Amino acid sequence: MLVVLTERLSPILEWLKSVAGYSVVESNSKALNVSRTQRGKDRPPLDCSPRMNHSFRLAVGQSSSLSELSTQTDDCILLDGKKVSFLKLSDLSGDSKKDLCRRLVASNGQDVFLMGISYSEAQSLTNCRDFPKASSQTLPRCRSYRLRKTQLMADPFDTLSSVVSEVNNGKRTLYFSRHGESEYNVLGKVGGDADLSSRGRQYADCLAEYVNSTLGSIPGFKLWTSCLKRTIQTAKNIKAPQEHMEALNELDTGVCDGLTYEEIAERYPIEFAARDDDKFHYRYPEGESYFDLLLRVQPVLDRLKVEDNVMVIAHQAVLRCLLAALLNKDEKELPYIHTPLHTVMRLSFNPVDDGCHLELIPLSIECVETHRAKPENCSLTRTAEEALITVPAHF
Repeated sequence: MLVVLTERLSPILEWLKSVAGYSVVESNSKALNVSRTQRGKDRPPLDCSPRMNHSFRLAVGQSSSLSELSTQTDDCILLDGKKVSFLKLSDLSGDSKKDLCRRLVASNGQDVFLMGISYSEAQSLTNCRDFPKASSQTLPRCRSYRLRKTQLMADPFDTLSSVVSEVNNGKRTLYFSRHGESEYNVLGKVGGDADLSSRGRQYADCLAEYVNSTLGSIPGFKLWTSCLKRTIQTAKNIKAPQEHMEALNELDTGVCDGLTYEEIAERYPIEFAARDDDKFHYRYPEGESYFDLLLRVQPVLDRLKVEDNVMVIAHQAVLRCLLAALLNKDEKELPYIHTPLHTVMRLSFNPVDDGCHLELIPLSIECVETHRAKPENCSLTRTAEEALITVPAHF
């Protein structure tokens, strides 16, 4: 459960309602009671249940000030029997909005509590922080809200555009490639940590020859891969400094990991239809959505916004997120960006026209096609044939 503490309630409340898709289900203006209780090593976690009139009592393990609630809350903080995650915001500027987006995704649709604390002239924030040990102090009255997720985020790309730094539109070039064809690609399976197929190994050799002969001599050229075997194997013979990043790992397919589309459609027909209906927001059970993945790769995007002469060897969904952000695609386009296997994707930024150009450079190694277009019929009542009509051929 996420509890947001802020002294600028109005803009954050408005953002949660108009952009993040939350609605107020309960509100009140009450005093916020904070109690500080020492906890011995052998004592169990403290359980603090909120009264529905929002006069919250928060048991704070080793915290000595209100400002520490967001940084000192460990597993001794329980609210309605659930672990509480605190976030203290002063505004919705870059890093703050980034933190809030990530916390909302991590909350997985649970209700969010927003507390807007306002202090009188006679009682400053500093004075309120200095409450005695093992005692209770009532802070000035605050407005508190309980919000519930009722709709999809209105415009996540507009929201996230302020999360990452501005694109450096100076003359520079970035390179992208998927891993070579994997054994799972050949079988039509999703997820996993499979090795390269024989044709995938041929692509790795071909890519190394291309990069080493054309890019390797560029000063500062470097290579980033995921931590999965198929990208590391693809980059093995490339002569450049390499960095392996977990943030670049493929989208987590949860309970569907290792299954073919046909198997998913047979075992989880409702999930399969729901993903086709809204591929960007759909989250695999025990897995991720494209929106989750977009938030996960934000640190990589932050670096790519200013980098030059970097090659990223990653995965289909990951490259879709990176390219969508760099090319300013919307959420409907993102999950269907074509990122073919055995192809170098060169993204060039040109300050003359203040834009960028994506060029696909296919290397001549055969491979399977993994791109699946959105089917026309995404309803729950569709037939198996209608559900699988756009699934690419595999062995």
